[in-house]
Amino acid sequence: MAPVRRLEGDPVRVYEEESDCFTLEVVHGGFFVGSGSNRAYVDGTKVCYDDCECDSWSALWLEDMIENLGYEAAGRIDVYWLLPGMQINEDGLRLINSDKDAWSMVCKVKDGHRYLMIYLDHEPANKRNAWDDVVHNPVAYLPAVISPVKKCGTVSKAIVEVHDPQGIESSLPVTESIGRRRSNRHAAVESDGEGGTDSDKDEDYVPDIIDSDNDIEDGDNDLYQQFADHEPMDEKVFEGDVSKDEFFEPGDSDEESDRFKNFKAFMPGDMIDPKFQIGQKFESTNQLKAAIRQHSCKHRKPIKFPKNDKTRVLAKCEPGCPWELYASWDSRTKSFVVKRYETKHTCEGKWQVRAFSARYIGKHYVEEIRANEKITLKGLAQLVQRDWKMTPKRGKLGRARKYAFEIIYGDETAQYNQLWDFGQELRRSNLGSTFFLLLDDVGHFKRCYFSFDACKRGFLAACRPIIFLDGCHLKTKFGGILLTAIGMDPNDCIFPVAFAIVEVENTSSWKWFLTALKQDLGIDNTAPWTIMSDKQKGLIKAVTELFPDSGHRFCVRHLWQNFNKNFKGEALKNQLWKCARSSTVGKWQENMDVMLVLSKTAHDWLEELAPSTWVRAFQSEFPKCDVLLNNNCEVFNKYILEARELPVLAMIMKIKCQITTRIYNKQVEGLSMSGTICPKIRKKLQKHVEWSNNCEAKPSGQGIFEILERGTPYIVDLQKRTCSCRRWDLSGIPCWHACSALRNDKNSPESYVSDCYSVEKFNKAYENIIWPCRDVKEWEKVDGMTIKAPQIVKKVGRPQKNRRKQPEEKEGKNGQKKMSKHGSIIHCSYCGLAGHNKGSCLDYKLGVVPNKETKKKVRAEPDVSDDDLEDVPLVTKVNQLHTMTFVQKDTHSYEPEMLNQLIAEVSSVSMFGPCTQREAAEKGPLPDCAFIQENVLNQQPVQQTTITKEGNLLRKRQVLAAAKLKAVAHNRDVVDQAKFDAAMAKLQQEEELRAQAAETKKLEALARKKASEEKKKTEREAKQLAAEERKLANAEKKKKAQEEKLAAAQQKKLDLEARKKEAQEAKLALAEKRRLAQATRKQEIEEAKRKEEEDARNYANAQKLKRGEEARQKAWEEHLAAQSLRESNDKDLEARNAAWQEKKRVAQPVGMVKQKGASWQGSNSYNTTPYKKPRKASMFDYLKGPPPGCDNATPHEYTPDEQQ
Repeated sequence: MAPVRRLEGDPVRVYEEESDCFTLEVVHGGFFVGSGSNRAYVDGTKVCYDDCECDSWSALWLEDMIENLGYEAAGRIDVYWLLPGMQINEDGLRLINSDKDAWSMVCKVKDGHRYLMIYLDHEPANKRNAWDDVVHNPVAYLPAVISPVKKCGTVSKAIVEVHDPQGIESSLPVTESIGRRRSNRHAAVESDGEGGTDSDKDEDYVPDIIDSDNDIEDGDNDLYQQFADHEPMDEKVFEGDVSKDEFFEPGDSDEESDRFKNFKAFMPGDMIDPKFQIGQKFESTNQLKAAIRQHSCKHRKPIKFPKNDKTRVLAKCEPGCPWELYASWDSRTKSFVVKRYETKHTCEGKWQVRAFSARYIGKHYVEEIRANEKITLKGLAQLVQRDWKMTPKRGKLGRARKYAFEIIYGDETAQYNQLWDFGQELRRSNLGSTFFLLLDDVGHFKRCYFSFDACKRGFLAACRPIIFLDGCHLKTKFGGILLTAIGMDPNDCIFPVAFAIVEVENTSSWKWFLTALKQDLGIDNTAPWTIMSDKQKGLIKAVTELFPDSGHRFCVRHLWQNFNKNFKGEALKNQLWKCARSSTVGKWQENMDVMLVLSKTAHDWLEELAPSTWVRAFQSEFPKCDVLLNNNCEVFNKYILEARELPVLAMIMKIKCQITTRIYNKQVEGLSMSGTICPKIRKKLQKHVEWSNNCEAKPSGQGIFEILERGTPYIVDLQKRTCSCRRWDLSGIPCWHACSALRNDKNSPESYVSDCYSVEKFNKAYENIIWPCRDVKEWEKVDGMTIKAPQIVKKVGRPQKNRRKQPEEKEGKNGQKKMSKHGSIIHCSYCGLAGHNKGSCLDYKLGVVPNKETKKKVRAEPDVSDDDLEDVPLVTKVNQLHTMTFVQKDTHSYEPEMLNQLIAEVSSVSMFGPCTQREAAEKGPLPDCAFIQENVLNQQPVQQTTITKEGNLLRKRQVLAAAKLKAVAHNRDVVDQAKFDAAMAKLQQEEELRAQAAETKKLEALARKKASEEKKKTEREAKQLAAEERKLANAEKKKKAQEEKLAAAQQKKLDLEARKKEAQEAKLALAEKRRLAQATRKQEIEEAKRKEEEDARNYANAQKLKRGEEARQKAWEEHLAAQSLRESNDKDLEARNAAWQEKKRVAQPVGMVKQKGASWQGSNSYNTTPYKKPRKASMFDYLKGPPPGCDNATPHEYTPDEQQ
């Protein structure tokens, strides 16, 4: 389908998304002026062609359009294409001279641009000056480009010589770099059959870029400047940055060029400091509102949205400020366009802006919080104040930090549903790892167990068979407990084994975790294993059921905390630790006797505990571990403290990352170790060597020594590696007695350290690595049940994150340790009773003489002895033998998986060949514990014996067995045999006596316990009865008090009503009295006022009459004076007239007589007698008195009516 030219008045064509058509706007008839950013196309006319198809588009369609417009396309006109989203003065023009360039236009159409624009350049390049003719040279030459259409043949392109008007000759290539203005136009030879021939050859075609990987259709427009040929700077036409989404709106007709609008798109980079303008495009209302909020926060302006819907947005500043922006949906651009905008702000910046929300702050500072997750709210407030000149409240900053954590680690609720996928990814990347979940009936998360294959293999291969168990709280809104199983590596450091997330810590959760742990580690025989834990809720029962043959040790520090609740004091504390550190039964009994002297109740409290759970003397020697603390779990809980605050999946991945890093660091540490034993063990051994200086060794032969330490003898057997102090037996590290014997025998102490502390075992423990997981997007999707987050149990108060510290752990203001008074009981210094002081003592206030009993203070001896240097006397009593019988099963020797893997890798891959891909080594099933296998096979057989609490018959039995063997070997006589039988009988009798004594003591302990329980029960019942009686008495008393209170309230109510009635009546009487007084007063005031008005009126009338009389009297006097003056003047006038007449008569000549009607003859004199015009009568004449001739007349008297 051919393109259709749009007629004048036709609407703009709208295309569907699936359509491959576009509209081409052709600007022709003008010319280019200016250069660089001043480049423009002048006097152009626009024509639009609709329904241009991408499939058939080529350069031939452009030639047909040019010929349709009336121009010759061949060699006379250059066609430039304006890239969508760019402008002429921004280096946005591209020359089109081949189908490849036309296909670039199609690529833009497929990217979503349906309106393209081209410019026709009619002026030859050699006639155009490098400067702007319109600006610098007002005389512009019109290009001679318009010529009739000629049917031309094929145009052959070649390098030709063209002469310009100035006489400059240049050889011009046919093609030029895309996007650059050609300095000289190449000529085209027209062929109409006479002037040339058709040529299909490309021999003269010289492309600038041949077989380039950076074509324009690849979308790498920015690579043009790197690969294109550059021309002189004075001929550069287009420059500047561009925006990818800008485009020009096509006009409707050739006469609409004045209405040509530029719609500039809002880019994401503009969000830093938004600049708005009319015609600006936005993808959605959310982007527009986000830009407005950014503007509001940037300039601290309180901008609101009076209109805010799907099709329009109106933003205004505060009342009185002219700033306003209105944008709505535009059907032409298919986006939101700014249509009204007032840029000026007259308001001042505010210190708090509504747009500056917690989400905005969290999103803006997410990278700062990611870099410093421990940033405080104060530090965050300083950053915000520095950048925005605003200081939000702490609550908003806290919400902002929480939102930033959600961005970093994801939604806390949604992460539960990703556990299926993570488990599958963990099992895929780390073969042998374990991960499984437990949900409730409705799909809520309940429990999760996970362990890593590298940890399990390292623990079973090189760690001792002792497991430390503990639980710690998770610090999220869903809560929960993280159960951990920690081992101990050959360097006496922590070795994580397995983990579980449970809802609460009880017997059920511990059973679930320990069951999974046994199956995961393949533990069938629990006798060789030892469990170390606190007295956690439900843990003792779970260990007893699942590890029945294992030794269970309790942490002595937690034991002391429970002990300290009832028995306080430093002396009792030190004695408790001495009892726990006792390595022999005799030493333990001695320390318990001291405890009995200090406090009998404390001694009885400790007697109720099983000694094998907290005393070294009764613990097994097999695991080669004499620790009394569960410190390994505490260290690990502190190690993952930050992870425990994260959501569930982020926490698991954080723990995995920390253990991965730890294993790598331990591998590096193992490579740097020197010697045969680990550093911490060497340090302990060196300390024992120093302490051995106080010992004296006396050899007895065959590796047996008697060691004297401060007068106390100890027996050391170097062949069996034992000492009578049992420290070497328990730990596997030679004690200072053994070091003294080894020094005498000139042997190295390190060679007698147990193999479980060797560097080889250390490297064996950390030889496996934890492989990293892929990105979340790459995880395999598991079609499992939707996991819902656990139900939140709302607790009263603020959620607690920090652990409750003991009184001795609290710190003062300056960081020093400070003992608090929590739990202490005060005593009165006056009466001696507890619960109050002297200030609140009632006896002291009443003056009662106190009756205080004088108590003898017992001074506790200070603990000056070192436990490790305690004197251990020779055990002379018969001690109990506590042994374990192992049920052996068919086992195989430990398989060196890492060595097999290295051999397989070396044999399969050449040493110098290329390594294409690392493959995970195939691992077999988990091996049995190597420590157990090595020590069980080397253990000497032990005969069955009875178990007592106070003795240890192992040594005696071994001595007697050796004597028997020696007697048989040397054919001793019957006497020796009889002596041996007598000794055995005596030994058996002693065992029976000890057993009877132990049974008796046990029965006595049970009787005491039963009596104590009965006593407690009786006391509890008595307390309950007393409490019931007090409760009834209090209820009766409360009832009586309530009745009295009700009666008093009723009487009070009646009295109040009576007083209220009396007050009301008094108030009414007082109001009536006040009303009468006010009426009387008002009447008196009105009468006085009326009288005052009448007096004032009379006084005013009198004053008026007085003034009128005085005025008339004054006028009459003036009239009389004037009359007298007139009379005097008349007399003077008559006298003057007479004198004048006389003078005139005397001066008149004789014979001159005036005739009637004629003037004087013979004289120049005239009659100058003055003539006075009569005065008109006045309305005030009555005030002047009588007229002349009425001298005796009196003034006129007016009546009162006339006066008014």
